[in-house]
Amino acid sequence: MSETIQYPYSKASGFLGVIVPLAFVGITFNNLRQSYLAGFTLSWILIAFADLIFLSLLVYILFQRLIPALQNKIALKLDEEGITDHIRNIIISWGDIKDINMESGRNSSKMVIDLKEETEYGKQITISLRWVEGKDLEICETAVAYFEEMTRLS
Repeated sequence: MSETIQYPYSKASGFLGVIVPLAFVGITFNNLRQSYLAGFTLSWILIAFADLIFLSLLVYILFQRLIPALQNKIALKLDEEGITDHIRNIIISWGDIKDINMESGRNSSKMVIDLKEETEYGKQITISLRWVEGKDLEICETAVAYFEEMTRLS
């Protein structure tokens, strides 16, 4: 298994990540307008602040997740050297890995990588699979199989 395996960003998660804050802005915009017109200064300031947070989240997800997904950029790569998490810009060498597991959550799973030694990222690196296209279990099983093959070869 020496070929490079690449997983692109998830378009579905990118669209959902943009739609949710956009929906909140849409819901609160009417309240913002009515509070402003009624002269409720504190209310419209609080709602405007919340809208700014939602808009900031929207812009962040748009540029960091949706646009790379639409450009078919790679989110996670497995190759002879190790695992590359392009989402967080982390490269993990196979020689530094002690074990790979999957941790399931309500909305998405995480690939948990236990390292042999402490690094700048700690002794454990968690890669969220929410933004990675593909089935979480299949991605983790592929990573484990690749890790076992690379361990066997070294």
